[in-house]
Amino acid sequence: MRLVLRQRFPLGRFHATRWRINPFDEPFGEWPPSPWRFVRSIAARWYQWQREAVPQPSSSEFEELLTALCNSTYSYYLPLNSRKGAALRQYQPVEFGWKPPDKFKKKKVSGKDVSIPVKAMRMYGTSLVQDNYVAVPVDDPVWWFIEDHRWTTELARLLDCCLERLTYFGRAESFTTISRVVGPEQIPLPNCELAAARRSSSSLWVVVPEGEATRADIERVTDDPSTATRSLPRGARIMYADFPTSSVGAETVLPCVQAATLNVMQFAIAWNVPPTVRDTVRLTAQFRSRALRELVKIKTSGSAVSWSTAPGSVRAAIARMIGKDASGNPLSGHRHAEFFVWFDSCRPTRIIAWRGGSGFDADEQAALLGAASAAVSWTTGGSTADAWKVNLLPLDTAVPAPAGFDGTNANVWESVTPFVPARHYLRRGNVRRSESLPQQICRELSQRGLDGSDGVEVEEIKSPTWVATHFAPRQGRRSFIGDSRGNWLRLTFKVPVAGPLRLGRSSSFGLGLFRPVVAPK
Repeated sequence: MRLVLRQRFPLGRFHATRWRINPFDEPFGEWPPSPWRFVRSIAARWYQWQREAVPQPSSSEFEELLTALCNSTYSYYLPLNSRKGAALRQYQPVEFGWKPPDKFKKKKVSGKDVSIPVKAMRMYGTSLVQDNYVAVPVDDPVWWFIEDHRWTTELARLLDCCLERLTYFGRAESFTTISRVVGPEQIPLPNCELAAARRSSSSLWVVVPEGEATRADIERVTDDPSTATRSLPRGARIMYADFPTSSVGAETVLPCVQAATLNVMQFAIAWNVPPTVRDTVRLTAQFRSRALRELVKIKTSGSAVSWSTAPGSVRAAIARMIGKDASGNPLSGHRHAEFFVWFDSCRPTRIIAWRGGSGFDADEQAALLGAASAAVSWTTGGSTADAWKVNLLPLDTAVPAPAGFDGTNANVWESVTPFVPARHYLRRGNVRRSESLPQQICRELSQRGLDGSDGVEVEEIKSPTWVATHFAPRQGRRSFIGDSRGNWLRLTFKVPVAGPLRLGRSSSFGLGLFRPVVAPK
């Protein structure tokens, strides 16, 4: 009679180590699951069922079940996508005692050994253990095929009662469900057979019960002195298994359909420690600098890597990316590329590269994608430059741009990043009327040619905060990043205006960015 069992691991992991193998030396973990482990699990569940069953099953029935299990042949269908998982290492408690073990320590005092009491406490020690496991797809079960002439309908029913109570398999983390399949159902063919001899160099040994194994052998505890020193438990033998072969998955490279020009390019941000709003300019400046280097390499076929070493024709070609002409004079009219960090609930979610007019051409798009291919640091530099980094993932053009970059018109706009006024508006703690925040905002809106630049209501919605700010180069001084006082504002216009709305110092580096506040319909 042939039995077919279906086993699932709801957490997607099978935790187990082969017999007498140090977990630190185990490259694979136990895979496939050994029949010896299976038989011992059934024996353990038998006693649970025996306490619950009415009437209670007899010991002779139990021994018949064990005999059938030990004499059966085992084969499997192993999921083709199962893989060895990255080992987990953790400290677990061991013996309970004094820490440190000595309550006194010796110290020389005037040439004599003096015992000095040491503060100690009774506590558990710790031991580092390695947890090996195999990652098993949740929706792709392991199939067991068990066959022997001793199986009867009654023995199969007894096996079902034990399987119903089997909640974990291997270590306690290996939650499992296992049941016998009866009736019409699509059952795969076995793809892993056990053999008495090794068939290839990649064959792995599996512990299988012997046909003459006794009930005492199956139930013997691991710490039994007669078993602890054996290379194999009593009543067990070695067989060999080969992993099923599967076709090697190859990456399907899809043709890249690149738009001729793009006004907005977005990159999702992945981080372990998120950059703060204060570090917005540090992040965008690093990304912009890398994009410029990539663009110079593209334009010069790798002969130059910086603006200062590029020929004049290349400098002129990348003027709208860097924001200055071939002579180094700033462009007028905010016609250059601008970089922003978009925050949701004070958490950075994406970097946005934006330029109005004709947008980014093919070379500029390639440069931005190249700049996002490696992690970007958002620290101040120096020895800690590599300590905090973010990874960037290019977003498809099908991903909608954030509010404000999608052409939304609104009367009310609120700060995404703090607004830093271009001119000092405080003098000795007092506001200069000619340079107040509303005055500077209205002046800048007028310079940008936005409608509704007059009569803008400005309201502070949060306390000011310090942020990193980009300072342009001046005579005898290079550009640098310093701290400035930023303001969180709400702007209310008389007429709806369209974005992107960015104002103030370092607005091309992500500060002073506003989002529209649209009333719900």
